[in-house]
Amino acid sequence: MKTIYVLCLSIILGVASLNADVEVVFENPSGFRDIDYGYHGNRQGQKIYLPEIERYILKEGKRYLLDGQSLRMTITDIDLAGEFEGWHPPPWDDVRILKGIYPPRISFSFELVAEEGTIIKSGEERLSDLNFEFRIRTNHTDDLYYDKAMIRDWLKDLNRED
Repeated sequence: MKTIYVLCLSIILGVASLNADVEVVFENPSGFRDIDYGYHGNRQGQKIYLPEIERYILKEGKRYLLDGQSLRMTITDIDLAGEFEGWHPPPWDDVRILKGIYPPRISFSFELVAEEGTIIKSGEERLSDLNFEFRIRTNHTDDLYYDKAMIRDWLKDLNRED
């Protein structure tokens, strides 16, 4: 009986945020600080990473927004965790090296809007996770694990009272 109760409650809570609406816009992605996919200036990261970041924000936004809320984000800069160190010999020059001196960073403006259209919160954010190396990494195949974790933390705190 307890299992059925927990299952029903989780379904109700999961459905509650399905009415949330999330919109993500990348403003001038060719000017982003670090969205490369290799040391040699391969801009394929725009085609690979930006859609993945957008899908992640859409999914997690719906998870953390309250029923009827909508979130509009305009991302103005991204600096992915790690860096390509070109002084390494091939093939290591195209491997993203994660060190504390290369934290993930993202800049964006946002609007959190209630169902009736009133703006709950808005502003500009410059997120950076200087302690990203101390996170317990549960997914070793996700290239954007630390970047996504930083975004998820911000989304979790979005509806908290200041």
